[in-house]
Amino acid sequence: MSEEVQSKKYNPYIIAIVALLPAFLALAASSATNVCQPNIAGYFGATQYEANTVVTCYIISGGIMLPVTTYLANLFGQKQYLIYCIIVFTLGCLFCILATDLHMLILARLVQGIGSGSILPICQATLLDAFPPEKRGVAMGLFGVAAMFSPLAGPYMGGYLTDNWSWQWVFIINIPLCILSIILIKFILPETKPIEKKYHKRFDIVGFTTICLAMGCLQIVLDKGEQFNWFDTTWVCWTFGLSVFCFIFFYVWELEYKYPVIDIRVFKDRNFLYGTMISSFINLILYSTLLLVPMFVQSLLGYSPSMSGFSLFPRAIVCFIGLIVFGELSRFIEPRLLTTAGFLIMGGSVFWMSQLSTTASLSTVIIPNIFLCIGVAAAFVPITALSFLTLPASKRVDAASLHALFKNIVTAMSTALSATFITRVTQVHQGYLVDHLSWHNPMFRIHLTNLQHKFSTYYVPVYAAKKANGALYKQMLAQAKLCSFHDVFLLLTFLAVMIIPLIYMLKTSRMLKAKQTKEIPDNLLHHVVR
Repeated sequence: MSEEVQSKKYNPYIIAIVALLPAFLALAASSATNVCQPNIAGYFGATQYEANTVVTCYIISGGIMLPVTTYLANLFGQKQYLIYCIIVFTLGCLFCILATDLHMLILARLVQGIGSGSILPICQATLLDAFPPEKRGVAMGLFGVAAMFSPLAGPYMGGYLTDNWSWQWVFIINIPLCILSIILIKFILPETKPIEKKYHKRFDIVGFTTICLAMGCLQIVLDKGEQFNWFDTTWVCWTFGLSVFCFIFFYVWELEYKYPVIDIRVFKDRNFLYGTMISSFINLILYSTLLLVPMFVQSLLGYSPSMSGFSLFPRAIVCFIGLIVFGELSRFIEPRLLTTAGFLIMGGSVFWMSQLSTTASLSTVIIPNIFLCIGVAAAFVPITALSFLTLPASKRVDAASLHALFKNIVTAMSTALSATFITRVTQVHQGYLVDHLSWHNPMFRIHLTNLQHKFSTYYVPVYAAKKANGALYKQMLAQAKLCSFHDVFLLLTFLAVMIIPLIYMLKTSRMLKAKQTKEIPDNLLHHVVR
């Protein structure tokens, strides 16, 4: 990594604002296009599955750049490499605006993703360098504003720009902000020099190629799996097998190779290993509900896409405020207790969602989502600070890259698996509920007779009977889907509670100070005896 920034010469909060602007743009770009996919598909005459590639290719290219972040940051210098990333991201936005067909747009999104991939870990390492150790919680609270708030606010912003202007404005708005970000970084962020080491002249081509194949194959499986019935299709099985093999090969290769593309040995640090696992569970709960709540609101409550987006916007505001507040509170509250409280709040809010019905109002959907983001903010700030607490400064970029890579993988998997869970479990519940739509069930006969009488006012008896049967069958489908939502929310509740014991395997700053205080007299005694 670059030589450590002497943060006392700079105002850390100004550095945070400058560093968070490109991180906000990079993360918002990943979710802002979700709401304008139908517009993109209609503009280019493409199908919905083809338009989905506009989103997935951005995630793939961004994830591929994470393992090489440390190498390139050391090669160019942390500050200069961040500027290069923003320039590539800006060019990608420009190419998206100028795209004349869907293939050009996908290629432009690949360029944009390459530029965005390293921005988040570089910004995280910059914040860790800028703030002193006792204020790392504040630093991670500010980092969480970009990491958590921007993906939540992205769909609302993208929908607003698309509805009032066009989908191209989702990319146009980024260009002046990127130029402003480059200027601020150039004149405000402290200078960092590249590390002069011989091995930087060598690039781990095998390791980089392997992780590219692993990420690419995994994303193809997650993106196309449901469309082709997952492992019932031969090529999906082979693609998934290749992805698993490449991940294992990459792990072994990086451990044994003399000049690895990323130092995977940072996982030997207990705090970083467990902290990354716990942070991944936070992402799993957050992004699963980010997909499930709009699906619930639109499919079962009948709200429009804009209203379903509005139901998520309050959680973005609460998350924004909560991350700042808990960033300050983390200085005074034991971080493991604060993280535990956050997971309990998340588990309680998701359990609350499992009690929703088809007659729920919009407010009853918004309130548990608000509590969910309070829990996310309470858990995210201390667990991120604890993850990097015991790592040396020279390992922060490596650690931040691997931290972001694993969260990227978990986010992609949770999104795909949540949608699959709803589809498959709905079919299971249909198999159970359809048995009740039988003439041998007296309640079914009563409801069917009542509906036939109502429809007979407008239709002849034959059509009235068909309408009544169709109405009851439609209710059965809605109830089956409602049961699947209940199941997935209960599963997320169980995961939120299950992860809590892992939190207490982390070391805190007080434990480290106590250990150092205990070791000092022993060292002095040994020195005197010698």
